[in-house]
Formats: sequence, C-alpha cells, structure tokens
Amino acid sequence: MMKTLLSSPYWFFQLFTTAKSFKGNPIIGSPTLNKLGLHLSRVVLANASMRFRMWLLSFGVEADDQASYQQNGFVAKENFVPTELFEKIETEIRNFHGEVRECQQGDTQNHRILLDPETLAKLPYTQQLLSDQAFKRLLRYTAGHRRMPFFHIEQVRNGVATAGSDPQKSLHTDTFHPTMKFWLFLDDVDEHNGPFTYIPGSNQLTRQRLTWEYHTSQRAYRHPDSYSARGSFRFSPEDRAALGLPEPKAFKVKKNTLVIGNTFGIHGRGQADAGSTRLAIWGMSRTNPFLPFPGFGLALFDRWQYTILNTVRAWQDRKAAKQGKQAAWHRIE
Repeated sequence: MMKTLLSSPYWFFQLFTTAKSFKGNPIIGSPTLNKLGLHLSRVVLANASMRFRMWLLSFGVEADDQASYQQNGFVAKENFVPTELFEKIETEIRNFHGEVRECQQGDTQNHRILLDPETLAKLPYTQQLLSDQAFKRLLRYTAGHRRMPFFHIEQVRNGVATAGSDPQKSLHTDTFHPTMKFWLFLDDVDEHNGPFTYIPGSNQLTRQRLTWEYHTSQRAYRHPDSYSARGSFRFSPEDRAALGLPEPKAFKVKKNTLVIGNTFGIHGRGQADAGSTRLAIWGMSRTNPFLPFPGFGLALFDRWQYTILNTVRAWQDRKAAKQGKQAAWHRIE
C-alpha cells in the first residue's frame, strides 16, 4: 500500500511522457481508465502534436517525401548517396573496428556500433553524409524534432541461435505515438536476409485503428504477449483485416537505399534465411510527443544525448555484472 502511494505521483507524471507500459504503470494499464478513454486520449493528443511538429519542420523537405511519409508511413529513396561517396562510406564502415554491442532476441543477434562524436571522427565519409543539410532536414521532419536521431552501424544476424523466434519478425508497433527509424542499407536486401516490412497507411489514425486501440488498451495490462503488455502491440492477420489495411510491403532494395519509417505504423523485420546478415547505417528518434515545440536543434544537445546513453549503458553493464548476467545490450569482443 505504502509503495503504491509513494509511486502514484511518478506513475501520474509518466502519462505526459513516452511511457507506454500497461504492465509497468497501473495508471496507464488501468482497464477502467482506458474504458473511459485514457489510452485513446494519449494516442490522439500525441499524434496531433507530432503532426504539428512535422509541419513546423517541413520547410526544405521534398513534397513527395512529405506526402509519402504522411500517407504511407515511410519514405524510400534509391541511390540516396552519390556513388563515389557511398563507396567510400561502405569501405570505411566494413573496415572499421569499434565497440560492438549485441542484443539477442530469439534466434536473431543484432550488433550495433554507436556513432557518437568520438567514433564519427574516425569515419570521415560517414560523418560527411550525416552532416549533409538536406539529409538532416529530412531526418528532423520525419522525427518531428530538431534533435538528431541516435546513429549506429547495425548488422542483423539471422538464425544464429536456437532460442526461439525473433519477436521483431512479428508485425507490431513500437509505441503509442509517431517515432522514427531509418536504414541506409550497405547490403542488398531481399527475402533471404530479412527486409524491413511495413503495412502502408498503418500510421494513420483511422476510425478502425482508434477502435482497435481503445478495445486493446482495456486488456493490455494482462496481455499474454509480454511486448504488447509493455505497450508494443502485436498484430495478427485477423487484426490487419479488421483494420482494413493492405498486405505488408517488404522493402527488397539495393544497397544505397534509404528507408525511413514511422514506427507507430505496423511493421516488422522480414523472415530470413538462417546465417544471413544485413548491414546498414541505422538511426532512431523517440522524443516526448506531448511537447508541441520541436526543440532547438543545438549541437550541444546532440552530443549530450550520446554522453547520457553511454553513461546509462555503463551503469546497466555494472548492474548486470553484479547479478552475474549481461545487459540486454552488452559489449562483445
């Protein structure tokens, strides 16, 4: 009882943040409050705020890219980087040796190298790309925020373990509000190495989607799927049909293709052959959706976010080590 009383202000404060777990926050997960429209209100307000922020950041972004992102939930641009620069980027990344962190989900391992300022200084051609003003405008628009996303080198390694199925290969949404992820692929991607898959138009707040969110929120706190209970809803083929959505689109693309997705839309990692891999420059932005102002875009804040992330990861490493475990994202040799 005392713990509940002490935690209640914190749980209440989380309503106005990116917090999404129905299981971890009894206010967010309350069937009664969600029947009264709590979750639905958060979804609608967050989406309205993010749309407004994207509009504020739309200057200088190609109209076709804006239309695709708003209507379909994604932008795909082939041959995005000039050929000569792309070849230099690919070469320096394939030959680079930095701190690699690994996360295993099911039978898939994901390896990432954080492209913080210190690391980028060793990758001049990659830094040149990530400093390009047109690219930055597109990233800021799709993220709905002036702060740059976290940048990583990412290699997905499919079917390398016998630990069950990869939850990222189930169609899902990341959270209750628009967030952005992007991939600049350094490998050709097809049905053999797990293409990014997205249901076009699933980013939109249709009446069917709002109804689905409303009913699902009332039972999410006890959902048998742990990811759904923590606010990352999974979608079955029956759910897709009920929402009136088309078949998923798999992005089978050549290297040097940029794909940006709004991960409030329904998406997943495509099925892949065991032992296959794909390499990309990967980025993610997830900011508080209830703030109507898209930030200042100060370089200082971009640097600080990496300092904070590295500090948190070091703390997670120490905490896991005390328990004789590894952090979810742990260093590998």
